[in-house]
Amino acid sequence: MGNRADVLVRGDEPGRYELRADGVDDPLMTVVVTEESVDPPMQLPAALPPGRPFLDEGEITGPDREVVLHVDPEVFDGAFPNAYRMLGSNATPPADPDGDLTRDTAYGRFDPEYVNHTLRLGDVERWTVRTDETVPSHGHPFHLHTNQFLVTHRNGEPLDPPVWHDTVGLAGGTPGDSVTFLVRYQDFTGIALAHCHQLHHEELGMMQVVEYVEP
Repeated sequence: MGNRADVLVRGDEPGRYELRADGVDDPLMTVVVTEESVDPPMQLPAALPPGRPFLDEGEITGPDREVVLHVDPEVFDGAFPNAYRMLGSNATPPADPDGDLTRDTAYGRFDPEYVNHTLRLGDVERWTVRTDETVPSHGHPFHLHTNQFLVTHRNGEPLDPPVWHDTVGLAGGTPGDSVTFLVRYQDFTGIALAHCHQLHHEELGMMQVVEYVEP
C-alpha cells in the first residue's frame, strides 16, 4: 500500500492481461490490448539505466533505530477504540509513566509537538521495523517521508540483492514480519513523518515526527 514500481508492458496480442502478486486474490492492474499488432513490434530495451547505488553497512554513521508497530484494543470509548502505536526507539512518552502503558492514551502515538527522531543530513543509519500483530491479515505498510531506504533483511534473512523501497509491507503473524533497512538522509532539512501507510491506522496514532537537520 503506497509503494511504487516501474513496469514495462508490451501488448503482443489482443486480449486481457492481469498483473498479479502472490497472496493477493484480485489483480493489481488489468491491461486490455486491442486492434492489430504493430509491425514490426516495438522492442523492449536490452538494458535499463543503472539504479540507485546500494548502501553498505560499513557506511553506517548514526545509531541503530527500532520501530515496533503495535495495537492495543479497547483503549478508548466510541467508534474507534483501538490505540495504534509506534513503539521502540524514541516512542512518544506516555501520559502516565507509572500507569498501565497498554491503556495509556499517549504512549507511542502521534504527537505533532514531539520529535521522535532527529536525523542528520549525510548520516547512514540502520532501522529495524517490525510488527507484533499475531493475526497474519493484520499488516502495516511502513513509510518514511523524504528518503528512500534499502531493505537488506526480511525476517532476519538477508536479501540478495537488497531492494530500494519508500514503503514496505509488514504482515502480522506469530511472529510478525520484520525488515531491516539502511537509509542515507539527503537533500532536505525540516519536519517530516514516519508512519503506517494505512490511513485508518495513521489517523488513529500510528505515526511519528522525524526532523532532518544539518550536520
